[in-house]
Amino acid sequence: MLADKKKKLETIISRETRVAVACSGGVDSTLLLKVTHNILGHDNTIAVFAETPLLPPGEAEAAREVVNSVGSRLLNVSLNPLVWPEFIENPQERCYLCKKKIYQTFLEKLGALQFRTLMDGTNKDDLSDFRPGLKALQELNVKTPLADAGLTKDEIRQLSRDLNLPNWDKLSSSCLATRVVTGQQISREKLELIKKCENFLQTLDFWGCRVRIANDSAVIELLEEDIKRFAEQGIRVSVFNKFNDFNLKKIFLDVCGRKGICS
Repeated sequence: MLADKKKKLETIISRETRVAVACSGGVDSTLLLKVTHNILGHDNTIAVFAETPLLPPGEAEAAREVVNSVGSRLLNVSLNPLVWPEFIENPQERCYLCKKKIYQTFLEKLGALQFRTLMDGTNKDDLSDFRPGLKALQELNVKTPLADAGLTKDEIRQLSRDLNLPNWDKLSSSCLATRVVTGQQISREKLELIKKCENFLQTLDFWGCRVRIANDSAVIELLEEDIKRFAEQGIRVSVFNKFNDFNLKKIFLDVCGRKGICS
């Protein structure tokens, strides 16, 4: 029962005294922040956010807005993974290396504010996915109450809606580095190219899209319900022409599609 899982989440959080919540502005971390703020209070709760060049456009502003809607304090930490050699090389364990460095920085800054416990919005579904960053959480003793309470992504959306959180139906997001093929170097130029591609698709109302690049090729991922509209000749030709202008010569569409708010 969802009510039982919610009670378990509240019990887990109530065992703490002062907690920082790594808040990306997504559905999971927002719910965790809201429940923590409700239980521990304003003085004993703080959100912490990493502002980096890896963020899709608008994500930093959206994160600040949801933290403000919860009423929590916010610690904004500016970081630039593009100066980390191990990150730029984009190895298989890139996500682990990046997550560990970011969360280590969080813990250092939070310690000066007398916050010793850091929580993350990992959910139960995440545990069955390939997520190298989870290893970093374990090594740094970052707590994952949503997963510990057995809450799935769909259940978190339901609870978020029940609590009237403004982003309960927000499409899932990920950092721009995930769009670069593993083993190919990550650069600011590539990230800017990805932003331009995704921004253009959004002007055509393809929200929740992702564009993955490799050399002069691009793979477009759209929500399932948008694939048929993309196939219309006028839209298809417009996208191909614009991407060609960006020096992308081979354009592919992932026909499987993304699963909307449940992906």
